Amino acid sequence: MAVTEEEYEGLVLLPGLPNEVALQCIIRVARRCHAALRCVCRAWRKLLASPSFYHMRQTQSLMAEEWLYVMLRTHWGEYRWLSFEEGGGGVRCWRPLPPMPLHSIGAACASLGSKIYLIGGSHGGSASRSVCRYDSRTNRWEMAAQLRVPREFAAAGSVDGLLYVVGGCSPVAGSLAWAEVYDPLADKWTVVASPVERRERWMHGYATLDKKLFAVADTGGVVFDPASASWNAISAALDRGWRGRAAVVKGILFSPDYLGKIMGYDLAKDDWQELEGVQLGLPKLTSIVTLCAVSDKLYVLGERPLRGRESELAVAAVEVEKGPNRLEGRVLWSHVSPCNMSVAAIIHCLPVRL
Repeated sequence: MAVTEEEYEGLVLLPGLPNEVALQCIIRVARRCHAALRCVCRAWRKLLASPSFYHMRQTQSLMAEEWLYVMLRTHWGEYRWLSFEEGGGGVRCWRPLPPMPLHSIGAACASLGSKIYLIGGSHGGSASRSVCRYDSRTNRWEMAAQLRVPREFAAAGSVDGLLYVVGGCSPVAGSLAWAEVYDPLADKWTVVASPVERRERWMHGYATLDKKLFAVADTGGVVFDPASASWNAISAALDRGWRGRAAVVKGILFSPDYLGKIMGYDLAKDDWQELEGVQLGLPKLTSIVTLCAVSDKLYVLGERPLRGRESELAVAAVEVEKGPNRLEGRVLWSHVSPCNMSVAAIIHCLPVRL
């Protein structure tokens, strides 16, 4: 897939250079500088919004970069998104995203390609069919196709280029759309058949593991395998150890326990083990707030209140090693910085590849 002249309307990319030469220069600029590149001129802005631009970066063996994105709720009830940028020389910082077009409570969240999807949620006390998405290529929010049924506190995850959502609506037999799948190319949701006996209403945690969507509910949970269109209950061991948000790194599902330890679940062994060797290197937090998998590393995030109306966000990157009988972690770096707001909770945390 080549970048064509039509994608930037024949405008000059770099004066004095043929566009094909200028393009080879621009695609080599690191992702952390793309926001500044968009401000140079209209031709560059259109170029960086083109999917073929990023495809060309990949064909030139320029690795896609995965960044951390978080959604925060302030003590005043505001919802804000931030991206965590890692620059050269160990420079790291949080940058705000544009405001969302809709503010909902209990929306499911998942990333697919370069986009973040916020699915359903409550508006004015009622579940919603709305879906809004953020495109990291253009730094803009937009509305996507609506769900077939309203949902709140559902589970969502992407597998093989499709986005799945389960629960968050009535689990009774009359509800045919308890599960749906979204095709981003067609911008369309389709019903996924699901057995009534596997359905739960509220989902409290979800993750994609082994190309399957795992979700935990009030009691137990479900596993959906898109390849075979099969549904199963999660194991009793997984249900006992899964606490809130989880992250999958190197085939292991990690979740914090009530004592602040990080535990890892091995699907093949159906067993939990503590991630050893990380406690001393992590930032000092009251408890581990959330976990996220970014570039095959385990990111540990938390919030520390300061005096007044501000808070600090702490994040640490952990290298995970899976041994035959133990899980070991090594803290690569940690970063603590003010976020210029009073953070009440980290609502969502996920990686986006570009």
